[in-house]
Amino acid sequence: MAVSRPSPVRRPPVPADRPVYVIGAGPGGLAVAQALRARGVRAVVLEKSDRVGASWRRHYDRLHLHTTRRLSALPGLRIPRRFGRWVSRDDLVRYLEKYAEHHALEIVTGVEVHRVERTGDGTGWLLHASGGRELTGSAVVVATGFNHTPRLPDWPGRDGYGGELLHAGDYRDATPYRDRDVLVVGIGNTGAEIAVDLAEGGAARVRLAVRTPPHILRRSTLGWAAQYTGVLV
Repeated sequence: MAVSRPSPVRRPPVPADRPVYVIGAGPGGLAVAQALRARGVRAVVLEKSDRVGASWRRHYDRLHLHTTRRLSALPGLRIPRRFGRWVSRDDLVRYLEKYAEHHALEIVTGVEVHRVERTGDGTGWLLHASGGRELTGSAVVVATGFNHTPRLPDWPGRDGYGGELLHAGDYRDATPYRDRDVLVVGIGNTGAEIAVDLAEGGAARVRLAVRTPPHILRRSTLGWAAQYTGVLV
């Protein structure tokens, strides 16, 4: 029995003068832009804030990467050795700034994209952005990341809680919590490091609420980073 298959839908060719728009100038967006540029593709990064790495700039003061410097760099540029093995927040921001400069990336700041849709002729993508801008690109990469919008769980009784309820995204240092009883919810990298910061910063008591038993590993043993073991395994 003969089976007829529908012909594939053929879209008109994409005009060569349209750039690829990358939404977000964090590590992911910058790395994508560099990879495209290295292949001769024009990439324009759109960033709603006034600088690259906006989410990283807002993180707490104590923050250090839990991955080694050597395995934390973006493609095409090593993180400077002087930044140490565990890179701090401020040094990572400096690295992102240098990365954008080193690769001469095309970044437009102060532009927030509200909607992305197909162009009417099907040859590309239409971006509706702040200031009434309408930008047409051959492709769009969304690199807005996970850290741009803090989320507090809707716990029962939250509205009537008389203490201070703070998201980790708004935490800066332990100074306001000296001699206070603090509960940290979550023992991921952020929660664990903030808990240590509070304990060392003079909080009267620091407790961690953990939903499931965590896997606790030493960051390094005798100079050998646990991350290297993970890669080998």
